[in-house]
Amino acid sequence: MANFATHISVAAVGAGLFATAALKLGQVDEPGAVVLTLLGTLGGILPDIDLKYSYPSRIIFSVFGMMAAFASVFALREQFSIIELWMTATLVFLLVRYPLWAIFHKFAEHRGAIHSVAMALLVWLGCTSLAFHAFGQSPGMAWLSGSFAGGGFLLHLLLDELYSVDFMNNSLKRSFGSAMKLIDTGALIPSACIVLLAGLFWLTTPPADALLWFGTSEFSDALKNVLLPQGGWFGTQVQ
Repeated sequence: MANFATHISVAAVGAGLFATAALKLGQVDEPGAVVLTLLGTLGGILPDIDLKYSYPSRIIFSVFGMMAAFASVFALREQFSIIELWMTATLVFLLVRYPLWAIFHKFAEHRGAIHSVAMALLVWLGCTSLAFHAFGQSPGMAWLSGSFAGGGFLLHLLLDELYSVDFMNNSLKRSFGSAMKLIDTGALIPSACIVLLAGLFWLTTPPADALLWFGTSEFSDALKNVLLPQGGWFGTQVQ
């Protein structure tokens, strides 16, 4: 499988390219493009969250802790004082970063149910729902957030499969097929839980009108207008 440096580099580049396209198409502003790039990068290392002492696991649970802490601040800012908000946010972060991390790794198996397309679907829908309900993003931005996180997750699975192919000797390594699978048939209960959670998050997602725009002729026309320079390259004038 690909190593951590490869996953985070490819995810960051891919997310940055698509965030730039979304910015140029007028779907996000500059801060939004940065957020999308970060979400895509995070999604690109998320499948390795089940490696207990790996960089992705520590980074991801720290990020989850910070997100949960901010969500608690947003939810309680009217009731609590600044000191109370600080104390609550700190407690929430520590609970996610350490006890939840330990409990998760007690049951997680590397390249198990998490390394699946079903989990990518859960990340897509879960991130979309949380972005809309917990962080107050617009429906369009929420769907883009989920799409970048889920897309980064799928990119990770694809890279792992590509690294399972020995192109020089035209052969497949033993790990081929263990990354990009629909579900983990060897762990049906965790896989069923993932599918169930994805379905529950689907029920809480915002309207998908903004996302459906990317399948319209209006999107195709807009992309044609901004994909390539209309005149000369880099501001030069064509005579």
